Amino acid sequence: MDQKSKSLDILKGIGIIMIIAVHNRHFVMQDMSGLRQLINLGQMGCQLFFFASGFSLCHAWQHLHPSRDRIPRFLLRRYLRLAPGFLFFMIVNLTLNILLMDVLHLSPGFIMNREPRALLVNILFLHGLSPGAVNNVFPGGWYIGTAFLLYIAFPPLYAVFQRLRNASLRPGCLSACMAGIPALLLILNIPLLHFVSACAAKEKLPLGNNTFLYYFFTNQLPCFSLGILLFFQHMHPNAPRKNPCPPAVYAALSAVSAAFCAALFLYPPMPLIYAVIPSLAGLAAYGLAAALIRIEKRGESARVHKRKRLTSPVSRFLASCGQHSYGMYLAHSLVSWYGMKALTALLTQNGRTYNDLLLYGLVFLPSVLIIYAMGVAVEKVLSRIDRRLRRS
Repeated sequence: MDQKSKSLDILKGIGIIMIIAVHNRHFVMQDMSGLRQLINLGQMGCQLFFFASGFSLCHAWQHLHPSRDRIPRFLLRRYLRLAPGFLFFMIVNLTLNILLMDVLHLSPGFIMNREPRALLVNILFLHGLSPGAVNNVFPGGWYIGTAFLLYIAFPPLYAVFQRLRNASLRPGCLSACMAGIPALLLILNIPLLHFVSACAAKEKLPLGNNTFLYYFFTNQLPCFSLGILLFFQHMHPNAPRKNPCPPAVYAALSAVSAAFCAALFLYPPMPLIYAVIPSLAGLAAYGLAAALIRIEKRGESARVHKRKRLTSPVSRFLASCGQHSYGMYLAHSLVSWYGMKALTALLTQNGRTYNDLLLYGLVFLPSVLIIYAMGVAVEKVLSRIDRRLRRS
């Protein structure tokens, strides 16, 4: 496994399992036993992916030959990497909706918006700009719509970091300036979302959890930029070879950020706080990823002593989940929505009931393993398609 990506693979593995955790509860948990909001924290797995995307795109950008058409080639490459699997599972979703709703007259796990306009903007990955189609065509599809807008914002954002890296600044001043970019994006985002929400009151665009403005790319941009920041601090060719911060410091930053994020998510003082929560989740991801990278680098230097780091069975499984996370994301709706809907419908036949917490606990690990197996299979197919598209 590429040592440069192993830490980020672990982070993405944690992210996809968090997403499965929150989506599994849609139909399994009834009264939620007071744990609804706690389990909903799993949605922060999306921020882990946005952070990891910012980091990994830096590698992809550096491998592109500089030319006038570099940005179009970059965006086309991103689209072709994501589109085949997304479009296939959209067709599967549409087929299930037609079969279950129109033929069998049953309620599906996910009720799909079949309007041509909604389908079109999802096909083009522009649904992140459409309040009426952002998250009701593909289960959890808002992530792709937001991610692609972040991809569009990536080249100029990377250029800003690159200019700072090339500037003749003292190390302390350089670090402060680079760290100031995510902070500035957060500061600008808060009044922007407040302004849009106020101006669009008639269109009903409030700011809150799981709203269009929460999904909006500017709300996720600070988190995304933290991934770019980490790349320039640790993986860029001109990055400092020595980092004075030990892993424990980064781990503490991650823990504190995660605690604040959880507290504000569980007890939001005002709707505007949802303009801050994604950035706190991104900061927690930054601290965790930086700690893992430091541990990984120590492991590399310790090879002469035959010591290994990040090689436990759990870390290997998480890294493998991260490597196949896109396939798992595409396939998990079939288990977390349709599968769980069918299971609970079966268990509640003839007025029967079940213990929701017990069932949730019993099905969680099997569902993760099933989704993992499906994700591996999907990624194999997508890799073949990807190789063919690269040759053409």
